[in-house]
Amino acid sequence: MKLTVKDLQGKSQRAEALARFGEPITLTLREYLLEDGFEESTAVSCMDWIWCQWLSGAPIEEVRGRVEGVVNRGMEMQDISPLFRKRPSHDLFLLHCAIFASSTSQLKKLAERVVDASGYKQYTPRNDGELYESAWCGMVKHWILGDRDKAAQQAEIVWGAYRFPNLKASTKPLVAPWLKQDWKSFMTQQRKDFIKHWDRIRKDRWCPIQKEDSEKIIVSVDRFSPKQSWCWAHCGMALLAYREGAEVATDPFWFPPHALKCVPLEK
Repeated sequence: MKLTVKDLQGKSQRAEALARFGEPITLTLREYLLEDGFEESTAVSCMDWIWCQWLSGAPIEEVRGRVEGVVNRGMEMQDISPLFRKRPSHDLFLLHCAIFASSTSQLKKLAERVVDASGYKQYTPRNDGELYESAWCGMVKHWILGDRDKAAQQAEIVWGAYRFPNLKASTKPLVAPWLKQDWKSFMTQQRKDFIKHWDRIRKDRWCPIQKEDSEKIIVSVDRFSPKQSWCWAHCGMALLAYREGAEVATDPFWFPPHALKCVPLEK
């Protein structure tokens, strides 16, 4: 079936503007970091932009270069702010930007710095959404750093934590084989997950599928929210597996094959 993605250029341009590629940390942002904490919008917009580049088959080096700049700026923000407010969400989405395109060295450097369910300094995450974000971040963090036991411990915290209604990472059936590095089962679950994502948007009252038959499908990305509508966590786990040499399943829309080309495979 041939896939056509509509409104891709406009979505990419909006995400690019909101990600603020190449912009330094301003005095206003510095003051915000010191007084109010973190904000996730640039990292989320960077993720959104990356997905657009996967869908359009953009030049690999351009994707990597821009993303690594955002990750460096995010780590500088971590150095500036001593606060925890919104840091779990900032760290979670920044970490996924790095998974999608950063070098192995930058990815591991960031993983060492992001939060987990234990919190930050004297602050323990509250079970009002903070714990869910922190634990998911911690699961991925420790997986990257090679401590799979700690990653599994963080995952157990995820399933018992309150989740913001507008944030869904991924499901236990997909996470379980990923944690065990059972790649055959992971690929099987990936394919089931893609089917569920397609079924979900077909039932959406604002269905983004504009036309579908046995030969083609036309999808508009105009109303897609990267946090809520796209399977960013699924893609993150798959790309981490791929970085380790595993074979993973792709989907022309949810997880385009071009994503694999954007990931540096050096150890």
